[in-house]
Amino acid sequence: MRRILLVEDEKMIRYGIYVMIENSGVPYSEITECRNGRDAVECLKRDRYDLVLTDIKMPVMSGLELSKWIYENLEAEERPLIAAISGYAEFEYVKGMMKFQAVDYLLKPVDREELGKILWHAEEILRAKGVESPEKMNCGSEAEVTGVSRLKMQRAVDYIRQNYGKPIDMAEVSNYVSMNYSMFSSTFKEYTGENFSTYLRKLRLEKSKKLLCNTDMSINEISQGVGFEDARRFAKVFKEETGMTPTACRDKMLAEKK
Repeated sequence: MRRILLVEDEKMIRYGIYVMIENSGVPYSEITECRNGRDAVECLKRDRYDLVLTDIKMPVMSGLELSKWIYENLEAEERPLIAAISGYAEFEYVKGMMKFQAVDYLLKPVDREELGKILWHAEEILRAKGVESPEKMNCGSEAEVTGVSRLKMQRAVDYIRQNYGKPIDMAEVSNYVSMNYSMFSSTFKEYTGENFSTYLRKLRLEKSKKLLCNTDMSINEISQGVGFEDARRFAKVFKEETGMTPTACRDKMLAEKK
C-alpha cells in the first residue's frame, strides 16, 4: 500500500489507529492525518491516496459526505479505497457509505486485529489492481529480484516492520524467510535500495520521531520501544542522522505544531 489518508476528529483515537497501522506490517509510504472530511478533501485535491480510513460522524464534514465527494469528484482510476470507522449506532451510515463503494468498515473501539484484517484486505485489492508496494517502488534494481526472491523480500520487509522494536538482526530475518545470509544481504539491498542495517536504522528513527512528537514517553522509553539497546546509543544515532538530539527534535516539532 502506498499512501493512507486517516480521517478522525478525536486526536487520541487518531493517534492510536496511526500506531496500529505502523505496527500492522502492511507496507505503506505515508500516513496523512486529517481532523474532518473537509481537510481530507483538500488533501485529495492535491495528492492521490490508495486508502482512506475515515470516521463517519465528524464535525464540519462527515465520513459519509467525504465518501460521496470522492465518488462524485474523482475519476474511477483516481479513487482511493474507503474503509469506514463506525460506532454501533451508526450502522445506517455505514450502509450509506457502501453505496459510495466503501470496501469495509471497522467498529469502535478499534481492535488491532480487526484493523489489520481490513488493511491487508485493502492491500490485496491494491495488488490485484497492480498497485505495487512502496518497497517495490523504491527498488533501483528490481529487475534482478524476481519470482520467489521477490516474495521472500516482501515477507522480510513485513517482518521487520512488525518487529523493529525487538533486537532483530539480519541473521534472524534471513532465517525467517529461509535464505542464505549472503544471498539475503545482496537481494535485500536490490529490493529496497538500502542495506539491511540502514533500512532498519531509518525505520527505527522514523518511528521514534512519531513517538517524540505525539507522546510524553521519556527518551529512554522511546529508545527501548523502537529497538535501541539503550538511550545513549539511541541519542548518538539520532543526532548523527538528524543533526540534533531527541530532546531538541521533540521541542522543535512541538513548537511547529502550535
